[in-house]
Amino acid sequence: MANLRCVAPWIVCSIVILLAGSGCETLPEWDSESMPTTHTAEKRVSRAEEYRTRFQTKRDPEALNWILKNRLHSGMSRNSVEKEIGEEGEFQEASKWLKATGGTFRTSDDAYRWGPDESGRSVYLIFRDDVLVNFDPKDFDLD
Repeated sequence: MANLRCVAPWIVCSIVILLAGSGCETLPEWDSESMPTTHTAEKRVSRAEEYRTRFQTKRDPEALNWILKNRLHSGMSRNSVEKEIGEEGEFQEASKWLKATGGTFRTSDDAYRWGPDESGRSVYLIFRDDVLVNFDPKDFDLD
């Protein structure tokens, strides 16, 4: 019986330690690598979104050039181009003059206009079956 009195406190302490240790599993896991990234990613606006907003709000020609040079490429759908620029293009019903100015365009291709920017310039892009054709981003490297 005397041995039981000495062992009982040790058993109680062991059970308390085990219960306290097992309770830690209910705490959320802290991942030091993902926590700051997730938090800052919410605050950070992508560079493309920044230029898109500048073009939409200020009609900034440099912002439009950046988008054309860095975000567009031949083979993109018209929907994707509109998302990148941040607005729908205006269909050009009478675009024969544009198709005749060069490039390998077909008479059945569709032309869409974006702009004008604050300097009065508009950009015309040609789509074949709703896919951007004959587009070279280097054409907009105006630096």
